[in-house]
Amino acid sequence: MRLSRIVIKNFRNFSSLDVRLGRHAVVLGENKVGKTNLLFALRLILDPALPDSARRLRLDDFWDGLDRPLKAEDVIEVSIEFSDFEDREELLAVLADHLVQPDPMVARITYRYQPVAGLDRAPRSERRTMNS
Repeated sequence: MRLSRIVIKNFRNFSSLDVRLGRHAVVLGENKVGKTNLLFALRLILDPALPDSARRLRLDDFWDGLDRPLKAEDVIEVSIEFSDFEDREELLAVLADHLVQPDPMVARITYRYQPVAGLDRAPRSERRTMNS
């Protein structure tokens, strides 16, 4: 199995990122370009040891380019796609419900952070306006 694609929307310094990965990937770059933010976005989905409190994002985790106050439809999304897992039954069992392409098999898992359903105004504070 390999991570084949990363898509990030409205998270920290990423307005919109869509990267397809080859068999080998290296993350490098100058200071303050978003390497740590990229890795944290992956942890939101992949790290079972990440506490729930770290998964509950804050208003300042939204991309700075979004108009403030945020609109109810502003969301943070992190999606990752996996491929090359069709020969492993244990991975098929876990990823079967997440297939987005049957041949070759590709599975997608998405973390979505959005305002609470039924919110009658744009979020203005951290208290009880967001969920994950």
